[in-house]
Amino acid sequence: MNNRKVPTYPVMELPWIAFFLAIAAGSMDGYTYFVGKAFSTVQSGNIILLGQTIATKDWQHLATVALTILCFGLGAMTTGIIEVLGIKMKKIWAFEILLIEAVVLVGLGFSSINSVFSILQICMLVSFLAGMQGNAFHKIDGMLYGNVAVTLVVQLAFNYIIQAFTGAKDAWKNSWLYFSVLIGFAGGGLIGTVLTKAYGEKSLWFTAIVLVGIAFYSKMIKVEEKAIKVDPV
Repeated sequence: MNNRKVPTYPVMELPWIAFFLAIAAGSMDGYTYFVGKAFSTVQSGNIILLGQTIATKDWQHLATVALTILCFGLGAMTTGIIEVLGIKMKKIWAFEILLIEAVVLVGLGFSSINSVFSILQICMLVSFLAGMQGNAFHKIDGMLYGNVAVTLVVQLAFNYIIQAFTGAKDAWKNSWLYFSVLIGFAGGGLIGTVLTKAYGEKSLWFTAIVLVGIAFYSKMIKVEEKAIKVDPV
């Protein structure tokens, strides 16, 4: 019997994939918040900023935040359309979605291209990509999570700690899985901010590299899984 271990869940639900998706999300936020004071992924933060900008009558910032939220939603809708097409065609579009993200981010990382857009437009574009990513990948090890949404992950991470003390099966493991995603978010935010301060728009290339790595790994694993033959017991 071939005892080679293959993922129990789809490759995009692997814990380390979730970790690196969180790094990518955090690094996008590190960039857009640094340049435009708007989150590209954490829309709960943008909703608060929406109310704050109205209260302070900062209409320019209000426009940035509001349009960033809208573009995130449009990105999620786009992924929804892609998923519907995928069901009809019996195809998973994870690889293509990740590459679309990466290509746009690489383009925005070039000064000659980046300078064509205003800060508002850049925040809108990056948020659109974040919306695509958030709606495309939302499970870790078979469990619901947000790879661009921090609040849900914090809630579940601490919830599983309590469940662990009551003896719930796999609670400690599940708690660690969610905390690892939070570490990814924080690490990505740190890296994105540091790179933006040092290299400006070129910091987006870091995010693109992470996404390309995930994309090609997922493609490679699928090819290997098809090639694996399990002998009958």
